[in-house]
Amino acid sequence: MSHDIKKNKFLKKILGALGFKILPKETIKTERYIESSSLNSGDFIKLLISKKKINNIIQIGANDGKSDDFLRPSINKDTNLLLVEPIKVAFEKLQKNYSGYKNVKFINKAIDVVTGKKNIFSVNPKYYNFYEKKYETKDVSWLSVLASFNKEHLEYHGIKSNHIQSAEIDCINFKELIEQYDYQKLDLLVVDTEGYDDVLVTNFINNTYIRPIIILEWIHIKKNKAEKLIELLKSNNYEFLKLNKDLICVQNNLLFD
Repeated sequence: MSHDIKKNKFLKKILGALGFKILPKETIKTERYIESSSLNSGDFIKLLISKKKINNIIQIGANDGKSDDFLRPSINKDTNLLLVEPIKVAFEKLQKNYSGYKNVKFINKAIDVVTGKKNIFSVNPKYYNFYEKKYETKDVSWLSVLASFNKEHLEYHGIKSNHIQSAEIDCINFKELIEQYDYQKLDLLVVDTEGYDDVLVTNFINNTYIRPIIILEWIHIKKNKAEKLIELLKSNNYEFLKLNKDLICVQNNLLFD
C-alpha cells in the first residue's frame, strides 16, 4: 500500500472520529448538478404570483435590481413593489433597472431596529478595477451587494480594508415603513442584508402583526442565532423550505390552502 493511500485512510479515520464525512468527488458533482437543475427562489415566487398568492412585495436590500437578484425576473410589471436600498450608487441603478414597472416605490434608506442614522460599509467604487482580475470579469458592479453594517463582513469576502468606505445613512424601522407606505396587505418580504437578516426578521415578527411569506439569506447567520429565529418563526405558524442560500418561510395555512 502506497504512502498516499495510507495517509488518506488515516485522514478519513481522523475526520470520521470528529464527526466529518468526506464525500466522493462524483457525489459532489451530482449535488452541484441537482442544485443547478432544481427549483430556485425566483421560480417559487413566479409560481405563487401566477396563482395570485403574491401581489404586494417589500424587498429589503434591493441593491441595483439586477446583481444576484432573483426577484425582478420573477415578477410581472403589475406587481406592487416597495424597494429599499441605502447605497446611493446602487439605488440609482435600481431606479433605472425598474424603469417601465408602474407600481414601484423606491426608498433610499436602510431598515433597522430603530429609526435614525447609522454607518454602513461598502466597497469604494474607485477600487472596483482591483477586483476585476480576482474575479476574472470586467463587470464587478455586483460588489455593491456586500454593503453591510459590519465592516468585517466585507473583509471576510476578501475586500481590502482600505478599499472599504463608510457613510452615514438614514434608517427606518419596519413599523414606520409599513405605516408610511400603507403596506399592511403585504404578501412577500424579501430580506438580503449581508448578515443582518435574522435581526431584521426578528424585529419584523415582534413589531408587526403581518405574516407574509418571508425569504431571507441564511448563509451568514450563526447557528445559535438561526435557532432562535427558527423557533420564533415556528411559534408564528411558519414552515420552511431551503432553496440554495435562501430560506423560504411560509405560513402553514398557505401550504394547505
